[in-house]
Amino acid sequence: MSLDDRLEAPGAEAELERSEERLLLHAGIRTLSRRERRAIVLRYYRDWSQDRIAEELGVSQPQVSRILAGALRALREELTPTPARVEHCETRHTRLR
Repeated sequence: MSLDDRLEAPGAEAELERSEERLLLHAGIRTLSRRERRAIVLRYYRDWSQDRIAEELGVSQPQVSRILAGALRALREELTPTPARVEHCETRHTRLR
């Protein structure tokens, strides 16, 4: 199947959007501190409990909760669409079509 065929296949646009969202999320995670990145990866990618993360990081479970809450807040701020980001994405989508 050629690239053109795959791009025209049902669900291709949704898959492209999911891929772009994953790239944005990974870029957002890279903006976090090392400790925040580790906590996010262990919790949401490896499905570790907060207690296990606390052991790994050498902090208390309530501290892990605060680290995760701060990291998620920072990610929301980083990933919230701004007019400039929306315009950039719309321009990219137009060029891809």
